[in-house]
Amino acid sequence: MKNTLLILIVAIGSFVLLTSELGKFTGSPGAKSGSPGDNGVTCTQCHGGSATDQEDWLTSNIPATGYVPGETYTITAAGSHAGAARFGFEATAEDSGNAKTGTFIITNDVENRFTNDDAAVTHKSTGTTPNGDSKSWSFDWIAPQAGTGEVGFYAAFNAANGNGSPSGDVIYKTSMFVGEDINTSVGDSFGAKSSVRVFPNPFTNYFTVNIPGENAKVSSLKVFNSIGKQVYSKDNLLDNEDIGITATGLLSGIYYVVVYFDDDTRVTKRIVKK
Repeated sequence: MKNTLLILIVAIGSFVLLTSELGKFTGSPGAKSGSPGDNGVTCTQCHGGSATDQEDWLTSNIPATGYVPGETYTITAAGSHAGAARFGFEATAEDSGNAKTGTFIITNDVENRFTNDDAAVTHKSTGTTPNGDSKSWSFDWIAPQAGTGEVGFYAAFNAANGNGSPSGDVIYKTSMFVGEDINTSVGDSFGAKSSVRVFPNPFTNYFTVNIPGENAKVSSLKVFNSIGKQVYSKDNLLDNEDIGITATGLLSGIYYVVVYFDDDTRVTKRIVKK
């Protein structure tokens, strides 16, 4: 009886330890980005030590003139550490009042997922393997409404030694700040592409996306809900095409229609379902 009880205790302890370690491989539990809104907390809460500041570990294609409200941009988080066996991260965006802002979109669901109530992005277990001594992740971000002002992006990174425990890991943190382009309205920087139309808006159970004919060819169209989850996708689009989308299965709320062009630009339209 004593031997059975001892075996049971050891088995439970091993299971708890294993699931704890596997949990870390599958991403941050959230609110560990090092941002002011996350109270400066990083991965050191679990892994010990202190976080080392780094520059330029967050980059984007947001122009120097600032983000255009409602437009979609690509954010890249990239870290490096000699000899690291695994890498992990969490990234978020906040306004000057430390409130989460903008909408993240997962563009690589093999390696990334949402965390912290969908207000941040982190790695999956399949997105931890380094390329040499570094690892990068990319995801999209829809800029917030006009008047938000400067936005800070924050990220914490874990360069893990792969020993199966939190000991010996090295934690880093970084930040990036972008302003708002107050002189450009949504779509203006894309010239004729701003003539992409979505109607009716608001809609009930059906809406149409019209893509005008122009020099830049269209690669795809996607629809995301207000927390950045994709709810519709269509490839192989034609110029000057009307695309009818049935939305009876969508809940009432805000959605984003994103039209992607072959020249790596995109147009985002905000629509509302009644």
